[in-house]
Amino acid sequence: MIKKSKENKIYLNFNYTILFFAIYIIIWPLIGKMLGMISSDFTKCIYKEITGNPCPLCGGTRYIANLPNVIYDPSLLLQPFGLIIIFVFLNLIFRIWCIHYIKKDGKNIKKIMIVDIIILLIVAISFFTYEILFVLNQYS
Repeated sequence: MIKKSKENKIYLNFNYTILFFAIYIIIWPLIGKMLGMISSDFTKCIYKEITGNPCPLCGGTRYIANLPNVIYDPSLLLQPFGLIIIFVFLNLIFRIWCIHYIKKDGKNIKKIMIVDIIILLIVAISFFTYEILFVLNQYS
């Protein structure tokens, strides 16, 4: 058994957290439908309720639910939300690989962590830029 450093354990827990968050995003249409059956208040968009305008993620649940239609219309993947979902799927695969790698070997994890942080920063900046442009476009 390979002795795990504290750094490896922390990064392993980070990967579990991101993995479960990605799974949550992907299965949200099912969770949303179940919550909607209980009460429609659970599935209301707070941003839309307050501002009266759709939020940058409005339609996301519908998009994920219609993902099987990508086979018939690949242009769906080129929509901004489609690119986010592609990243979520790729992130899901990457997290599974990271968890496997850490548990199996765990050597040279610092290089993987640096690349991981850079990728997550680029995605976060891209996502926030998309949201800012979306909101600015609504009010212009």
